Amino acid sequence: MATTSPLSDEHLMLQVQADNLDQLTLLFERYHGPLFGFLTRLNGGNREVGQDLTQNVFLRVLKYRHTFQPTLSFRTWVYQLARHVHADHWQRHRPTTDLDHLERTPTHAAAAQHYHATADCAQSVQEALSLLPATQREVLVLHRFQGFSYAEIGEMMGCSEGAARVKAHRALEALRAVYFN
Repeated sequence: MATTSPLSDEHLMLQVQADNLDQLTLLFERYHGPLFGFLTRLNGGNREVGQDLTQNVFLRVLKYRHTFQPTLSFRTWVYQLARHVHADHWQRHRPTTDLDHLERTPTHAAAAQHYHATADCAQSVQEALSLLPATQREVLVLHRFQGFSYAEIGEMMGCSEGAARVKAHRALEALRAVYFN
């Protein structure tokens, strides 16, 4: 159970719920950077989209503040909002090309191999992450880059801790397959 000590995220959110909207500034300062990193990674390193989606998360925090439950972790709640903002964005902006077909074409495969040979390690990992399905990319970013536990990821994704571990394991295997091919 989350604590509600003064200046804890949960305490600040309770203040926001009580229409003390100035407290949202502290939450923004605490979570803007991590949420921006999360959403940017989910969007293939696109900083502009990451920034737009981060702003949308905080708009939703304000809009849906009444849904926050003080017995839950604010961190988990706000990342769940971020996941929904990301999903909504991709519902509206679906790619128009058939990515599965594109990935199988010899030209794309050769370009990908050349890119991996010349790009630095961090950029190569980001490229490989961007080729994963959104749910696999999401679980890896939440665990490996954002530091969420499997229990927290399970809570966000509506599954058990064990199921979250399995999803992360499968995602890591898929990332290895993409990265080392």
